[in-house]
Amino acid sequence: MNPKLEHLVDLIFKKLMTYKKKKIFIEKESLNKFISSLFKEN
Repeated sequence: MNPKLEHLVDLIFKKLMTYKKKKIFIEKESLNKFISSLFKEN
């Protein structure tokens, strides 16, 4: 995986895990797949 993309996933994951208003349940691997799919070229 691209280091920039991996860093982006880490930042988003950390933000989601520290979000206090609602409890968010997400696995880092699922988030990674989703973000990777957004950047894939068709």
